[in-house]
Amino acid sequence: MRTVTGHTLYGRDGEKLGEIVDVLGLHTGAEDVGWLSVKVSWRTTRLVPDAGLEAGDGGFSVPLTKEQIASAPKVPPHFEPAGDDREALLSHYGVRLAGL
Repeated sequence: MRTVTGHTLYGRDGEKLGEIVDVLGLHTGAEDVGWLSVKVSWRTTRLVPDAGLEAGDGGFSVPLTKEQIASAPKVPPHFEPAGDDREALLSHYGVRLAGL
């Protein structure tokens, strides 16, 4: 896969969600999830799971909406989430991990 940072992230309806500024954690398959730090406005950056990430001609896409990202729990966007922050994000985005 080509480098993800610096590319536009699009939602499930083709709507522009923001720019990918960082990748956190290593996506090791279905048993884990990595995170994309996405700049959604000039002051706001949100974490988005890389589950369902697909490459396209104009950037990358995820099966999420702008509303889902805007309403996500506010966690530090430049550190891999852990503990309660991670659980809150997984729950919010509806990501289920293998073995759980």
